[in-house]
Parts: sequence; structure tokens; C-alpha cells
Amino acid sequence: MFSKTEESGAKTETILPQKFIVGAVTWRIEEEVLAALRMQPGPGNGPPGRLFVPESVRSAVLQWSHASKMFCHPGVARTMALLRRRFWWPAMGEDTRRFVAACPVCAQNKSANRTSSGLLHPLPIPRRPWLHLALDFVTGLPSSDGNTVILTIVDRFSKFAHFVPISKLPSASETSEILVREVFRVHGLPSDIVSDRGLQFTSAVWKSFCLAIGATVSLTSGFHPQSNGQAERGNHKMESTLCCLVSSDPASWASQLPWVVYSHNTLPTSATGMSLFQCLYGYQPPLFPSQEKDLSHQARKA
Repeated sequence: MFSKTEESGAKTETILPQKFIVGAVTWRIEEEVLAALRMQPGPGNGPPGRLFVPESVRSAVLQWSHASKMFCHPGVARTMALLRRRFWWPAMGEDTRRFVAACPVCAQNKSANRTSSGLLHPLPIPRRPWLHLALDFVTGLPSSDGNTVILTIVDRFSKFAHFVPISKLPSASETSEILVREVFRVHGLPSDIVSDRGLQFTSAVWKSFCLAIGATVSLTSGFHPQSNGQAERGNHKMESTLCCLVSSDPASWASQLPWVVYSHNTLPTSATGMSLFQCLYGYQPPLFPSQEKDLSHQARKA
């Protein structure tokens, strides 16, 4: 944690605002487990690379894996997958199911999963990441740091997403500027961009922009908007996760959105068992500094 000391004996203060201090809070749970193991050693026959969690700290570990900002209230399967990356105890599965089922924040803010209708004309499967993009807007949000809209940008290959807070529904020109700033400078130019038939995407400015970068314009049918299902599903997951984080302060959603982006992209998916981050970059971000050595070893082997 960064800190500053004005004079000898002066009170130490953090340089970063509290909302940015995450690492120390996240790593502390591993330290708590190690401290508990010194008082109550485990059986010593657990899976390699995983710490046995004594009963005295299991509640804290469950709270960390499910309700921390880093993970944003995932379901049972994702919470279990997260725990398995570093911890274990005999009844971990049953304890996790009970903990998630009893979470009042999830009960209040998560709705049942919605399934989209099948596509009349499925979009082609991209051959590499960030070749095909899906765009959509989330509107009707309370003002937060001057923002009222979220632009969802999804890579149709990996499903990796960017959620960008903006002040209002942008024009075609403003949307193109956001894409250059948030996507193109990092991931390169796409060959196709799918969106709904909003005014931004049917304008001559948007068509000229896509022509200039060599991308085709794919618009959903007015009678079948589910053609942009990836962006819609990304929106639904993002909205329910964001609601869990801001249930007590809805106007704080813009400052909480980066944690939603992180959890969305780094938690494993049911389809592959890997995270979107791992599908895109080939490795999974470590949960703790102690795992960095294992990550480096895997990278050398690859």
C-alpha cells in the first residue's frame, strides 16, 4: 500500500483514495488462512498448490470469494472455481452452495437467467479475437460522475467485453472516437461491427467511418434484435452484477464499473471452464502474489 509521512512521528496517510485500495484487502485473506493454519494445521493431504482452510476462517474466505469487489457476487459454480484456485476443505462445495443461496444482495438484485431466441440468420464465427465487434448501449441510469449511459463493446470471438461509461447517448462521430480510444488502439481494427438500428449506426457518418477502417456494418433486424445477442447477454450480466455492487448507493455505479469489467472478464465461463481473459491472453491473472511463480512457470512451458 502506498503511503506518505510528512514528518517524523506524523500520522501515515494513504496516497490512493480508499476505493482504489484493493490489492492489500484481497491478499489479506491468504495471510489470514496461513495464520489460522499455524494455530490449527491442516491434514496435509490436499491438492497441490492449494491451502487447507481451517473452520475458523471459512466464513471469511467465502465472503472474499463471493462478495468482494474483485468478483462481484458470482454464482455457485464460479465461486467454487475461484476457491479451487487457491483453497480447499472437505465440505467446500456444500458450504459454498449454502453461502451463495443465502446471499441477500444476490436475492435482491439478480433475476432469473433469460434465454434469447434462436437466430434466424446466425452471424459468421470470427476466426480471431477482435475481428468482429458487437455494440450496444445501456441507458436510463442515474447520473454518476456525470455519466448516464454505458457503451458495451464485445469481442465476438472471445466474448471479452469493455463497458465504457459516457455522459449521454453519443452521436456516430462520438461513438467512433470511443472505439478508437477504447478498442482500436489496444486490439487493432475489426472487419465487422454489429449493432442495433440506433441513429448512430444508420447514419452516413457511421457508414463512412466503417468504410474508412475497412469494416462492414451489420445491423440487427427490427423484427429480430436478438441477432446482437452477445452484446445483449453482456449487458444483462453487467447490469445484474453492477446492481449487486451499488445496491446501497446507485449513484456510485461509474466508480464501481471497473470491478464489474474485471469480474466479467476474469471469472470462468460454463462453456469452456476458462475465463474470457484466459481465452484472449492465454493465462489467468493470479489471485495472490504467491501464485506469480507458478504463472511464470506455466508461461515458460507454453
